[in-house]
Amino acid sequence: MLQIHVFTDSSEAAFACAAYLRAEIAGTVHCALVAAKSKVAPLKLLSIPRLELQAAVIGARLLNMITTSHNLPITSKYIWTDSRTVLAWINSDQRKYRQFVAFRIGEILSKTNVGDWRWVPSKMNVADEATKWGSGPQLSSGGRWYRGPSFLYEPESCWPTQPTNSMETTEELRTCAVHHHELPTHVVWDRFSRWDRLLRSIGYVRRFILNIVERHRATDFTTGPLSQCELAAAEEVILRLIQRESYPEEMEILTSARNSQLDERQTKRLLKMEKQSKLFRLSPFVDEKGVLRQESRAAQTSFVPYDTRCPIILPRSHRVTKLIIAWYHMRYLHEHHSTVLNEMQQRFYVSNLRSLIRKSKQDCMFCRVYTAKPTIPRMGPLPAARMGAFFRPFTFVGLDYFGPMTVRVGRSLVKRWVALFTCLSIRAVHLEVVHSLTTVSCKKAIRRFVIRRGAPLEIYSDNATNFVGASNDLIQESRSINGQLSQTFTNTQTKWLFIPPSAPHMGGAWERLVRSVKTAVYAMSASDKPDEETFSTVMAEAEGVVNSRPLTFIALESTSQEALTPNHFLLLNSNGVVQPPRDLLEPKAVGNND
Repeated sequence: MLQIHVFTDSSEAAFACAAYLRAEIAGTVHCALVAAKSKVAPLKLLSIPRLELQAAVIGARLLNMITTSHNLPITSKYIWTDSRTVLAWINSDQRKYRQFVAFRIGEILSKTNVGDWRWVPSKMNVADEATKWGSGPQLSSGGRWYRGPSFLYEPESCWPTQPTNSMETTEELRTCAVHHHELPTHVVWDRFSRWDRLLRSIGYVRRFILNIVERHRATDFTTGPLSQCELAAAEEVILRLIQRESYPEEMEILTSARNSQLDERQTKRLLKMEKQSKLFRLSPFVDEKGVLRQESRAAQTSFVPYDTRCPIILPRSHRVTKLIIAWYHMRYLHEHHSTVLNEMQQRFYVSNLRSLIRKSKQDCMFCRVYTAKPTIPRMGPLPAARMGAFFRPFTFVGLDYFGPMTVRVGRSLVKRWVALFTCLSIRAVHLEVVHSLTTVSCKKAIRRFVIRRGAPLEIYSDNATNFVGASNDLIQESRSINGQLSQTFTNTQTKWLFIPPSAPHMGGAWERLVRSVKTAVYAMSASDKPDEETFSTVMAEAEGVVNSRPLTFIALESTSQEALTPNHFLLLNSNGVVQPPRDLLEPKAVGNND
């Protein structure tokens, strides 16, 4: 009978194993060392049970190597360890341990059987010679390292007694993570954008459930539009659901308190929420329909509606609360916030309700569109002509036409236009009456302007769109005028510039003054059809009025300050009238007393 015995052991410095063959020949037991293996413990600190497991792994590998490399008829195998923790791991399900242990136990069980493992006291474990030296290993030929432990020479009944109690250990157990998940409500509140739709949806679902129940009672189904009772019942269902979602513990305690009929003091003591719950100071209670309400001081007043005496408590941040506020907001035409606040307080209690109503108005798309204001675009920089300092007036000129206006010549009525020249720097105007829209008439008006005001450096105008009439002939004529004017007045002193097409905003400097001149003309015209002399006079007076307008802010605090006008640059004062100088020390006239 040939047996193989493998001893495993470890320490903080190393772990090792030793294999012995035990043969019983003619009643005599012979033991001999077959192989041994040892390893230094890793630098990373490991616990002793893990080191013992490492020793068990190399012991299982050594046993498997010996049995596969020899042809000896081995009848039985034994693997000895002095670690009860390792034996508990081997005899348990390795999946409930951490990966370090589970992987190594799996390898051990793939090479050995659970019944091959035995426990041995540390004093009898011969592998201690390789791990716990003390005064040094006993390596003599007659020592136990070569001959094996003494109990192998005895009958099997004298071998170390195996522990009888069940070997269990909590070492290296996997962490048991308990996942607590509360089942959400079957109603997805975010699907609804309006309170009335949510209310009717719950009402129809409730009717469907009742119809299913009534089917077994052989009664008629309820059909048609929802009644007032069904809508009220659906509202109670919604309120109970959202209150149980937001206040689960409070609802459970208050419901049990109602069933046991505890008084308010006992209920508060049971709640234990003096500092934790937001409902403690509200004197909450659950009514007979399971709705959470606030008990007010007017609870015993019989002539006040029940919802006013005991308002329903709504969670402030719940989706349904926002839908209810939005419904009241739309009911009162997106205005009257005080009315919405007053009406909601007749039925509900919501903390910081005023701020929620204000937030509902901000989220309301109708209110956002209705009260939206256009964004004022950033104004671009002024062109160089508008900032022409230290130049005489009308150095940079903008030209535009307006009209026609009807003028009486004899017994006939003719049309006259007005050419408006504006200085882009001082914002003064010069008006010239034009008899027609021809190129020749425009040239004459410009020549009269040049003779009176001087030749400008730059003339800006639009693309002669003021010449364009309703016919294609006038459109073609206006295009030819552009070229002829620019060729005539563009020289070494004057340059004619046109603003880009379809960009009237670039001509705002003269377009705005056209309106000012028209306002002055219409205010001074006593007749709708003046004669030509009167028309020219009115144009001159309109020019003077527009040039006397203030360009700067008029201070009301100081009456001595005078606003700057275009006439200050042209006539050195605002209206061109020079007051005679007066000596302030001149004595006043004294009447004749004779």
